[in-house]
Amino acid sequence: MRMKNFFKSVTMRFSKWSHKGYGVFESIRNVVNIGVLPLSYCLLAMPMATFAQTDSVTVSKNVDIEEVVVNARKKASTYSELTRVVSVVSRDELGQRKATSLGELLEQVAAIDIRQRGTHGVQADINLRGGTFDQVLVLLNGINVTDPQTGHHNLNIPVDLDAIERIEILQGPGAREYGPGAFAGAINIITKPDGDNHGNLSVFAAEHGLLKSNLSQNISKNNFKTFISASYDKSNGYIDNTDFKRLNLYSHSTYKLSNGEVYLFAGYQDKGFGANSFYTPKFPNQYEATKALLGSFGYDMQMGYFTLKAATYYRKHTDRFELFRENPASWYTGHNYHATDVYGVKMSGNRIYSWGKTDLGVELRREEILSNKLGSELVDSVKAWGEDAYYTKGDSRNSFIAFASQAVYLNGFAISAGGQFYHSNKFGNNWTWGVDLSYGLTSMLRPFASVNRSFRLPTFTDLYYQGPTNMGNPNLKAEFATTYEGGVKFNHKLVHSELSFYYREGNDIIDWVKAPSEMVWTTTNYTKLNTLGANVYLSVNTTNLNFFTNKISLSYSFANNEKPKGDLDSYYVLDNLKHNLSIAGYHTFPKGFYLNWTLRYQERYGEYLKYVDASTSIQTPYPNVWLLDLRAGYSFKNINVFVDASNALDQEYVDIANVTQPGRWVGIGINYNFNL
Repeated sequence: MRMKNFFKSVTMRFSKWSHKGYGVFESIRNVVNIGVLPLSYCLLAMPMATFAQTDSVTVSKNVDIEEVVVNARKKASTYSELTRVVSVVSRDELGQRKATSLGELLEQVAAIDIRQRGTHGVQADINLRGGTFDQVLVLLNGINVTDPQTGHHNLNIPVDLDAIERIEILQGPGAREYGPGAFAGAINIITKPDGDNHGNLSVFAAEHGLLKSNLSQNISKNNFKTFISASYDKSNGYIDNTDFKRLNLYSHSTYKLSNGEVYLFAGYQDKGFGANSFYTPKFPNQYEATKALLGSFGYDMQMGYFTLKAATYYRKHTDRFELFRENPASWYTGHNYHATDVYGVKMSGNRIYSWGKTDLGVELRREEILSNKLGSELVDSVKAWGEDAYYTKGDSRNSFIAFASQAVYLNGFAISAGGQFYHSNKFGNNWTWGVDLSYGLTSMLRPFASVNRSFRLPTFTDLYYQGPTNMGNPNLKAEFATTYEGGVKFNHKLVHSELSFYYREGNDIIDWVKAPSEMVWTTTNYTKLNTLGANVYLSVNTTNLNFFTNKISLSYSFANNEKPKGDLDSYYVLDNLKHNLSIAGYHTFPKGFYLNWTLRYQERYGEYLKYVDASTSIQTPYPNVWLLDLRAGYSFKNINVFVDASNALDQEYVDIANVTQPGRWVGIGINYNFNL
């Protein structure tokens, strides 16, 4: 039962469900009271998920379950919405946001700190709950696509917004499920072909020579479904050396079998961009070119009360960094070349009972890097992929993951406990664990609490990078944290809200630091770094109030990192957003006109050395800033025409030290939907 109006919420009660169209929780923002139901429902709406699977598989058995309340906004496969803070952005909401890239979209939801160097998704770092960009795990359809070279590449994903079915954002640690990387949170981007034969053509043009074009097509025949898309973006840049070009190709196919489903998704991205002061303001004429190739093949099988899932995956990423795009200094020895290969296989299974669910899973993963800068010296050099250069260094690491968890639902309680064993040939054995608890006080009010242990391995850049102003540390250890969290959720047909508080005790936190008198940043493990924070979310359905307003939403986050003793300057850890507020409104008017807006306030900790020229810098605090993004449009039949204004208030600000963000940027776009 798919709700056509995203903003309309309703409470339904069923004493028994059978094999009907509403057997799968596809309704949005509904609160469903369940008495007894067959297992043709989303198993992943329960507190423990198995490797963030993309969808549920229908079970033909009937099982009696204690009455629980399920928030069925969308199936949250990263973690349960009962016991953790999970934001689910549906396809409907994706189309309503003023965003033309994944980074822009994430910045507007759930008060996420997206620190952009390049605009329109050229390069963006995801930061959650006061953590760094290396402490957030990124998954594509449940597959870990995090880059082992550096978190700067985590959003180098060849997926456009029209390919996304939903995005799931886990606020808080998830290492007991996914392994290292889900230190401060996890983001699962889910694509899926539709059942209809329809396509979309979109074009967007804006100031500074910005042009975005996209063509996508869904094909469905019998048990086979596929989605294919291609896009090309380019811009001349808003200031000197901020131009870019990007090509994305992506496909996702599924084939339904009698006892499950086989799937295959694959994508390719080719991107080049001017990197004005990206990594050091001393040399603003930098340039970077990256390529990404990824894919996964898997099989989801149902056997009575058991679900078995298996997948294999591969990701390749190359990076060419030029400190001097042109006119290199006499001492410059050449560009940096890096290539990472990540491949693995994983299996998971679960068993459903009348009182809960058991999950088990294992994963084997290998991460490799070839480079002329990162790693140990190779015996024989290797020709760089697609470049007139050779890799002379390299490194690799293998890992094995095994996890188990148990969820119990009894008399309004939802309790989940689990642990994971992680073995690395480079970092030894590590254990993570967690316990989640929630209780339904009423059909609308549910308090929750959790404690979870997480950790992260250093990237190859953390370990080995050497440059004029940066020096890695091959003796780095893994960083660890224990997070305590509590909060309350409220669900009503007109109002959905969440309030949570957390305290994270971090040990051996990795960061780039230097003494004020020094010029070179080095990586080190902080002895201790604790974080105190809060998250607030409020969504009000105003569709029936006749104010031409469908929905108003508010997201707010607060994070305070307790600085360790000492006088070292921090490059990443101690300049998080203290206050991050996002307010969004969605308005529809007669004759097909609409207006969507997002107003954000950002207040960042810390100061940075603002370079006046290559030899002169001034200690400067990060500015507090109000940012307004607008989209006004008109929809008629299969055509949607819109005007966008980013940073409509024309504010001056930086996300990263010395990387100036663009002022007001206006453009016009058109979307055309067609059927074959």
